[in-house]
Amino acid sequence: MKYLLLLLLVISCASKPQLYPNQKLKTVGKEASKKDVDQCIADADAYLESSKGKQVAKGAGAGAAIGAAMGAVSGMFTGNMGRGVVRGGAIGAAGGGAAGAVKPDELKRRYVNQCLAEKGYQVIGWD
Repeated sequence: MKYLLLLLLVISCASKPQLYPNQKLKTVGKEASKKDVDQCIADADAYLESSKGKQVAKGAGAGAAIGAAMGAVSGMFTGNMGRGVVRGGAIGAAGGGAAGAVKPDELKRRYVNQCLAEKGYQVIGWD
């Protein structure tokens, strides 16, 4: 249970783009630029929402398949292949889903970078 809470904490601590102090940033100031960043992030989330869910499901499915195969091999050595497949599949699905959920979403970053570039900002990195 504590690992699930840690996973949720990691997911909720999303990174933010760091802006280069170009003329646009100097002109609009910190507060306006923060609003622009937040708006671009919200737009990206809305646009990619269904894609994110598919990525997590895909990771869980791949993890389940790999886990089931590993469980079958383990089951051959322990004499209980059926139990090994079920256990390996369950563990693999959880691991694959979690890996997909915490891995940086490159599409979102690209979307936000492009959105901010169209507003005149330059993204120099993410933290």
